[in-house]
Amino acid sequence: MNQTLVVLTAFAGLAGALLTQLLTGLFGYYTDKRKANLERANLYRAKQVEVAEQFYFMTGETMSVLRKSVEYWKDKNKQRSEASVAFFNGEMKRLDAYMEKLQAENWKQNLISLYFDVTLSYDRVIAANTRSHALYLGLLDTAERIGKADGEEKERLLGKYHLGLFDLCAQYDDIYKMLAGDMASVKTALLETFR
Repeated sequence: MNQTLVVLTAFAGLAGALLTQLLTGLFGYYTDKRKANLERANLYRAKQVEVAEQFYFMTGETMSVLRKSVEYWKDKNKQRSEASVAFFNGEMKRLDAYMEKLQAENWKQNLISLYFDVTLSYDRVIAANTRSHALYLGLLDTAERIGKADGEEKERLLGKYHLGLFDLCAQYDDIYKMLAGDMASVKTALLETFR
């Protein structure tokens, strides 16, 4: 009986040690898993913030350029001297060069749709740019034809030019509104991750 008691005590001690090791391992596993999930969530949030900052900067600059472009095109509707037109053309070329440089340096803003739900997806950007280019080229073609036309044909082309100018400005305004909406959407989503 004494020997049975010793064996039972040994098994109880062994079972206690095994149970302690099992629970320690289980708690360690869940603690490590929770830490890994927390690190992954923090890494994801840091990447979201980085992409959102690039997006905000680039979108703000793009919106500024769009505003200046609309003002430029609306101002082209007025009679200007060649010096004024040359100045405006120079300013627009400078802005275009600046935007190209920014886009080359700030490519991370293109990742925005990976982290946030934005209206102006890559496909919509391409479609908007294609439409803007078509409207712009139409204006250039009409302006050249105006220079060669006279009389009634010139008046008709001037009307077409002004309509094209209106359409281009409306296109830029639509893009501006989509960008503003996307900025608000990104800000809301980003603030939500910090709650």
